[in-house]
Amino acid sequence: MAQDPSQSAGGTRDCGAFLLDVVGCYHRQNVQVQWCDLQRLTNPQVEQIIEDTWASQTRQAAQTGRLIFNGRLCRLVEYSADNERMTLKLGAVSFKEFLGTNGTHANLRYLHGPDVLADPLGVSAAVITRDDFILLGRRSRHVALYAGRIHPIGGIVEPPGDAQGADPFQTLISEVTEETGIRGDQTGLLCCLGLVRDKHTVQPELIFDLEVTCDMPSIRAQSASARDAQEHTGWVPVRNHPAAVVTFIEHHFNDLTPVALATLLLHGLYRWGSGWFAAARGYLRSVI
Repeated sequence: MAQDPSQSAGGTRDCGAFLLDVVGCYHRQNVQVQWCDLQRLTNPQVEQIIEDTWASQTRQAAQTGRLIFNGRLCRLVEYSADNERMTLKLGAVSFKEFLGTNGTHANLRYLHGPDVLADPLGVSAAVITRDDFILLGRRSRHVALYAGRIHPIGGIVEPPGDAQGADPFQTLISEVTEETGIRGDQTGLLCCLGLVRDKHTVQPELIFDLEVTCDMPSIRAQSASARDAQEHTGWVPVRNHPAAVVTFIEHHFNDLTPVALATLLLHGLYRWGSGWFAAARGYLRSVI
C-alpha cells in the first residue's frame, strides 16, 4: 500500500472489502464524543425508498419469524483524528433509515450525495480469550444483514436518554455481555484501533481490541443463556497467532463480513506491527 497505516491516523485507504478511515490506538480518554442536531439530508425519492424497504422488510420478517424494530441509533455526522485523539460528532437516526439506505440502497449516495445515508456508528471487537483465541461468531438468520456470515461481536451505538451520553466504549462492552454472557468484570483494557467502512454498505464502524479473562470452553457454556444468544448460531475461534490469522482469512474469505476482515487485520496491525499488516495484505491479494 502507498502509505504505512501505522504512521498516520487519518486519510482514507482502500483495503479491498473495506475502507480504512482512521487507524491508531485510542483509549476511552482519547476519544471525544460530541452531540449534533444535524439530520441526514432528505428528499421525496429517498424517503419513499426507505418507506417501501421498511414495508417489504417487515413483511419478510413476519414470514420468517425474524424480529425487526425501528430503534433509535447514533449517526456519525463527522469525525476527525490525529495520532493522539479521535473526535466523533454524532446525531440521531433510526434503524428504518439505516435499513432503507446503507443496509439495502447504499448506492443512493451516488444519486443524491452521501448525506442521504443514515450512517449509524457501529462497534466491533477482536475479543481475545484467556486461552488466546480471537472470538468471532456466525450470524444467525434473525439478523438484518449478513445472515450466516462470520462476524465479530458488536452492534450499533444508541443514544441513551437525551443522547448526550452516547458512549461507543460502553456500547461495545454491553454488546459483548449481551451476546456472550461475559461480565464487565471479566473484561480488560479496551482499545479502539480505528474507523472503517464496509464497501458494500458504507456504514462506519469503530474496531476495538479487548482481552477477556474467560477461555473458549467457559464462553461456549455461558453464552447459551446470554440475553442476545440468538444473534449467533455458533462461535468461530481464531488462534491468536500471526500465521494462523492469515491462514484463517485465506480459507474463510468468502464467509467473512467486511467488518470481520477489517477486525482481524487491524488486530494484527496492532499486535504484530505494520510489517505483518503489509505482508498479510500482500499475500492475501495474491491468493484470493
